[in-house]
Amino acid sequence: MMAIALALAALAVASAAWSYGIYPLLIRRLAYRAGDRPPIRGLAAPGTVEVLVSAADEEAVIADRVRDLLAQRVSVRYTVAVGCDGSSDGTEAAAALSLGAAGRVMAFPRRRGKAAVVNDLVASSVAEVLVFTDANTRFDPGAVAGLLSAFRDPHVGAVCGRLVIERAEGGGTPEEAFWDRETSLKEVEGGLGVCLGANGAIYAARREAVEPLPPDTTSMDDFLIPARIARRGFRVVFEPSAVARERGARDVRAEQSRRFRIGVGAGQVLRREGWLYAFWRRPLLSLVFFSRKAARWVAPVLLAAAAVCGLFSPPLSVAAAALLAAALACVAAARARPHLRGAAGKLYYFAVMNLALGAGVVCGLLGYSRAAWKPTAR
Repeated sequence: MMAIALALAALAVASAAWSYGIYPLLIRRLAYRAGDRPPIRGLAAPGTVEVLVSAADEEAVIADRVRDLLAQRVSVRYTVAVGCDGSSDGTEAAAALSLGAAGRVMAFPRRRGKAAVVNDLVASSVAEVLVFTDANTRFDPGAVAGLLSAFRDPHVGAVCGRLVIERAEGGGTPEEAFWDRETSLKEVEGGLGVCLGANGAIYAARREAVEPLPPDTTSMDDFLIPARIARRGFRVVFEPSAVARERGARDVRAEQSRRFRIGVGAGQVLRREGWLYAFWRRPLLSLVFFSRKAARWVAPVLLAAAAVCGLFSPPLSVAAAALLAAALACVAAARARPHLRGAAGKLYYFAVMNLALGAGVVCGLLGYSRAAWKPTAR
């Protein structure tokens, strides 16, 4: 048992070291060697675009979200569609009143989850380009135009915009510090055409290239849609001029459930999307998936498994018990909604988020689904 525990621990450390330390250096080196891709000139941008918003009990923000979208400076035919997923409040009425004749509202009486809403919105749209966003996001005035500009290149199938995380009132979490680092990696990957990790706040895709999501998909539309588009041979790029803004979670506890939900979706991806493992078909695509996604998803799971195995090995039992106790203490402490500052705050946030993510990954691998969602408190 000791050999198994040590092997699992080594794999966990290696996965984290590769994803957070070595891979960023490698992908930047690959991008440098590839050089800048010449811009495609003389092609017209797509002539129609529709923004799709999935909303569930978002009455407090949906009117402002719609007004924000209608204020976009876009020179092509532009509409907004809001899908209300079994909302029990006034989301549908507020969206319809704010949209008027500038868009449409699809109201679903029963809560089914974001994937089902996205599928119906996509299937009912006739626009050439679809922009995906959330109800609690704000776009800078030129965000949609920035996304559209990327589609002048006929090889581009999807584009990820830049999300700016703004610290919540009252302290919030160190999320924005980690997010800035992730954004820089997205930009590098986008230069290579493999920006698989879009974000649900702002990304766009050619409608003809979007494949339906499994209805029970949990929090993974912004990964699956771009990844499957890349599988078809399209480039998935990053557009820094398309800027969206979101308020960060107000505390660690508020973010914890969202990370668990992401973990469930990650487990589903690991279990279902076997084509991502085929290095021999699209080596760069698989490299990015393993390095930026899979390695991070499995590292906390491997470490937890190592600790459990260590409990049954006398030389490791004390250290394993201490590690598990520390993990439980971190999770329990989140209930008190602590606001830690500096390096300690970042370390605590990183630990709790990975614990929640790992728990979700295990559940997703075991077949658990959490298609419906609740807005994160911000």
